[in-house]
Amino acid sequence: MRERKAVAAVVVLCSLAGLVFLVARVRGGENGTGALAFASTTPAVAPFSDFSEARVAVGGDCLRVLVASTPDQRTQGLRGVTSLGPYAGMLFVNAVNTTARYTMAGTPMPLAITFFDSHGRPVDSTQMTPCPNGTDATCPEYASDGRYRYSLERPASAGSVNATGTLGACAA
Repeated sequence: MRERKAVAAVVVLCSLAGLVFLVARVRGGENGTGALAFASTTPAVAPFSDFSEARVAVGGDCLRVLVASTPDQRTQGLRGVTSLGPYAGMLFVNAVNTTARYTMAGTPMPLAITFFDSHGRPVDSTQMTPCPNGTDATCPEYASDGRYRYSLERPASAGSVNATGTLGACAA
């Protein structure tokens, strides 16, 4: 009987330790930036005032991008946008790694999307076709072949990032 209680106590303690570890890992990623240190964000210019902007490095290029870091911003994305003005694209920042899918519902311009892991390494990329009159339910879905933390949408004419183009902070 004492042996069973000892084994049960060890199982409970190990389970509790595992739970604490898991919560700490998830909480550690909730700041929305993952392992990358981006330059600070500032409010975006009109008509994108619902977003923030930042400068991020992709490969060897420093890009001025819109940042979508909340669920509502990620859902809105570039729907209805016909021109990015001074921005090179939109960076979608997730609090944790994800397999979320994208649609081009309500999006009139073709986009290239590149998915990056939490360390800024490219995971996958694809070209997305406009679906300006469709809905999330009727437009095709686009997904990464692997889990990702960040995704960068750019006009299709700018192309997707090549396999060696990592994502990070611009050099000072």
